Amino acid sequence: TVPELFARRVAVDPSAPVLVSPAGTLSGVELDARAARLAHHLVACGVGAESLVALALPRSSEELVVAAVAVWQAGGAYLPVDPAYPAERIAYMLDDARPALVLATAETAGCLPEGTGAVLLDGLDLSGLPESAPQVRVVPANPAYVIYTSGSTGRPKGVVVSHAGVASLLVTQAERLGVGPGSRVLQFASPSFDAAFWELCMGLLSGAAVVVAGAEGLQPGEPLAGTLRAHRVTHATLPPVVLAAMDADGGLLPGGTLVSAGEALSGEVVTRWSAGRSLVNAYGPTETTVCASMSGALGAGEVPPIGRPVLNSRLYVLDARLRPVPPGVTGELYVSGPALARGYLGRPGLTAERFVAAPFGAAGERMYRTGDLARWRTDGQLDYVGRADDQVKVRGFRIELGEIEAVLARQESVGQVAVLVREDSPGVKQLVAYVVPSAGATADPARLRSQVGEALPDYMVPAAVVVLAEFPQTPNGKLDRKALPAPDLSAAPDGRRAGTEREETL
Repeated sequence: TVPELFARRVAVDPSAPVLVSPAGTLSGVELDARAARLAHHLVACGVGAESLVALALPRSSEELVVAAVAVWQAGGAYLPVDPAYPAERIAYMLDDARPALVLATAETAGCLPEGTGAVLLDGLDLSGLPESAPQVRVVPANPAYVIYTSGSTGRPKGVVVSHAGVASLLVTQAERLGVGPGSRVLQFASPSFDAAFWELCMGLLSGAAVVVAGAEGLQPGEPLAGTLRAHRVTHATLPPVVLAAMDADGGLLPGGTLVSAGEALSGEVVTRWSAGRSLVNAYGPTETTVCASMSGALGAGEVPPIGRPVLNSRLYVLDARLRPVPPGVTGELYVSGPALARGYLGRPGLTAERFVAAPFGAAGERMYRTGDLARWRTDGQLDYVGRADDQVKVRGFRIELGEIEAVLARQESVGQVAVLVREDSPGVKQLVAYVVPSAGATADPARLRSQVGEALPDYMVPAAVVVLAEFPQTPNGKLDRKALPAPDLSAAPDGRRAGTEREETL
């Protein structure tokens, strides 16, 4: 389990640095003591195995790291709540997950629904509490964290991930990425995405140190470059959209390791970033403990694969009858092994639909149906081909178009709605909503965008809303998506024209 792995790491070299922040550096024994005091407080509040603790804390902060370790030491699982999310989204997550406790700071508490009763870390007196972790029983089957992802029915779903796949993930990171004592791992991802757990695992459990820089130090461009240089970061995981916006010749991560994840990696980005450092392409849905496969170090001119399975995971490319397809043939990608999530919180029907019986392996083994299309190369690596359903990836974010459509459909002025991803400029993907007003109503595009922003995270707000008198139809009476007109993005707000929409939310 994560607390066992962390305890082992601290025991090996208690004085080694484990957390680097603008406030200074904490050694393993110092972080262990701070987390342990908070863990004892959590236990006194009733937190234990199978408990959820919501963390409404600043991104890439010392408080976030200490709180996550404390939750694990108390036996619980953390539920990240991004303070930048709309109030409606936060209220839904807390109501759906019903955490035993909510941790916040005076700065972030304002994002929570009225009456939440959060515990404020910056007002908590933990003096006198033990500096060794409480003795609680945690087993690999217990949850480690819950991440909410976009839902096709209009409802976000909480993915419950256990401790069972963490040790395999840690060994894979050590073997393939060379992370270990002396390494420095950037904590870049928003805590609401499982990539943040990937970074914490890589830094806290391997003997390396986690570098936190706050949201300001992670802005693509010179702020992020300055953080990488100032803290001598050796390992960073960044989505392709951030790499595309950065200068690869600025002496960043010299001789280090750069992991690209979240969306398809282009050959142009590989050419720019593979020189002078190791560039690796990683793939994995939230339902598979962050990462399911990983390429080797990529070189210029190479078409980047998503690589080979991580330790103890098995990947299958199957046809519609769940039969393996030969190399070069496209099929749907399935994942099996101990790293699979337990399922979706409070959604047994959806869990049964996506986590299915495996026709291969031991009796009772499950496999996760990813919905991704892939094909094997003859060298045993996988190529990502696309999606088998309406889920999309825009700037690294996993989005169910049905969730956006559901928000628009409930507005009184909207009679019909369709949302799709357009790529009218090569490499620039934009969410565009098309609506037909209700009878006698007038649909205001700016107002509709605002209403979506009140319910969904910024990255799910369409770059444009196009109002049509009627939808174009195919000869068989279905929506003709190819006939939908291109939007006019010349006046699009928030810098969306260049596809750089609020990159700080990444």
